[in-house]
Amino acid sequence: MGEKGFLLIEVLIGLFLFGIIVVICLPILGNSLGNIRLVKTKMDMVYVAESTMEQIKSFDYNFLKGDEYIFDMLLIELIDILMEGDSTSITLPLDEKDGSSLYTCTIYKENYDKNLWKVWIEVSPLEEANKIKNVKVVTIMPIPSQEENERE
Repeated sequence: MGEKGFLLIEVLIGLFLFGIIVVICLPILGNSLGNIRLVKTKMDMVYVAESTMEQIKSFDYNFLKGDEYIFDMLLIELIDILMEGDSTSITLPLDEKDGSSLYTCTIYKENYDKNLWKVWIEVSPLEEANKIKNVKVVTIMPIPSQEENERE
């Protein structure tokens, strides 16, 4: 009977130590999963900003496709808005209540030189996320030219 009692005490001590380890590790695991979620959201925001910037930079009037959109706006319409004035800003999507987008994208443009634009894009989450700040991407790019298109 003495050995059976000793085995019971060993099992209880083992369960007690296992419980302490679990109580210590679960919050660490929970924080890690939360941080992974934040990093995924931040990377999605960077992707949206960079892909929007690349669409604007690669725009060419000579190779127009009628179905190129940035959020809910045709790319050609966006370029036409950016052509107006020395400095312009537009926030996409135009209909934020639509619910199809997780982020808002604000595009700012200033004339940097007579042939260059300074364009910066700021992407922010629609839902207030206390740990995620906006993503900003800045570039200087040549102004899209319509000259070759007008000659035809």
